[in-house]
Amino acid sequence: MTCSPALLSTLADVASSLKKSSIIPDVLDDFTPSVSLHLSYPPSHSDVSLGNRLSPSDVKASPFFSISPLSLSLTPSRTLKPDTTYTLALTDPDATSRSDPKKGEMCHWIATNITLESSTAETRDVVFTPSFDELMPYIPPSPPPKTGYHRYVFVLLAPPSSTEASPNAVRTTGLGLKKPKDRPHWGYGKVGKGVRDWAEDNDLVVVGANFFYTENEKQ
Repeated sequence: MTCSPALLSTLADVASSLKKSSIIPDVLDDFTPSVSLHLSYPPSHSDVSLGNRLSPSDVKASPFFSISPLSLSLTPSRTLKPDTTYTLALTDPDATSRSDPKKGEMCHWIATNITLESSTAETRDVVFTPSFDELMPYIPPSPPPKTGYHRYVFVLLAPPSSTEASPNAVRTTGLGLKKPKDRPHWGYGKVGKGVRDWAEDNDLVVVGANFFYTENEKQ
């Protein structure tokens, strides 16, 4: 199954929401999104919509997801081609709380070997991604009591173009991604370390993002 958004996000929507929520710069460096990332949680079909609020009960299972061009006027790029392999990560920069993120970032999910179903990008339709492998199994967001709202950030990553590639990157078979050593701090052992550091170490660049807020019912 997949999610089917009624309206494509615009470049301005994504950039503005990520900056307003301080995901840029807390989680990600400033970047120009090239695709719109759509996610919907079963069985309630709760959509992730650039900072909407969901309850922990809404997000127990891993979401369905798809991508599409950010604008119908955009020329399809390498990030909308069938030979591009994607990685989708979910991270919580606010563990255990936004005011005291001593376990942040917390890695909740890494899905990789995501490929486009076909060359439908050329028709500018929504592009579905029906299969993937889990490098880190999905752990449902479950903020502790009395820690307020947490930001849960989905980050879509892809191998860099030749002009973006790191000269020090070493890649093995396929994407050759290294599994984080731990979930807190993404295994780096330092507050604030997370998906940005892991992506850099694995020579991946950010091409899209989305996020939601959730909190424990006990506040």
